[in-house]
Amino acid sequence: MKIKQNINHHIAAIKLIFEELKAGNFLLFFIPGVVASIFFLSIYSLTSSTASLFDFLEHIPLIGGYLAGGVNKTFGLLMFLLLQIYIFFVLTVLSPFNTVLSEKLDAKLTGKEYVFDLGQVMLDLLRMIFVVFLAVFLEYFTMIVYWIISWILHLGFLDTIAYILISAFYFGFSFYDYSLERHKQGVFSSLGFAFKNMGTVILTGLCFLLLFYFPYVGVIVAPVIATMIATVVYLKKNQLIK
Repeated sequence: MKIKQNINHHIAAIKLIFEELKAGNFLLFFIPGVVASIFFLSIYSLTSSTASLFDFLEHIPLIGGYLAGGVNKTFGLLMFLLLQIYIFFVLTVLSPFNTVLSEKLDAKLTGKEYVFDLGQVMLDLLRMIFVVFLAVFLEYFTMIVYWIISWILHLGFLDTIAYILISAFYFGFSFYDYSLERHKQGVFSSLGFAFKNMGTVILTGLCFLLLFYFPYVGVIVAPVIATMIATVVYLKKNQLIK
């Protein structure tokens, strides 16, 4: 029953968000993501192009294969780090925009007005930086624990699914924190909400990941849509809207 309710909440949220965007509402909140994404994709593309300049190494007798392999692994790691930096950027530096977005959507749906406070925005940014660091730490800690269990019990066939679900949970937690902070929940109370509503949080995180890895536009739309989904679902779960 709870699973069905979570799915229905998310479906209702997506429908509502589609109608809002179709009407031209909240479109301005995509602009920061567009600017950040253009910058990120430019660096990502440049890194990828630079890696191809070292293809000649393969033709060096005897050691060419080793050299090319080392370079490819180095650039692969660099591109992975760039992606993680971008995700961190989206969840922290862009958090004031997502905070305002969540407030605006909340106000429109509930009729409750929130007064803009620059000082509070800065506090929200500091809180989100702490939340993201906490989420990243717990995510990798959980993955390490799972990896140990998986290695002992030979559960390697479940690794991909487990890693996706773990990532989805902590991403979802980050997006729900906008609403949780606005409703005066402390960081650890927010974390308690996430564990108590694990299915809901994971489902929202999966929506984010699904959108995020959509070619080109995913990095732009995913944070905005995920913020809006988390806001609507939070309001529905707490019966603040129908």
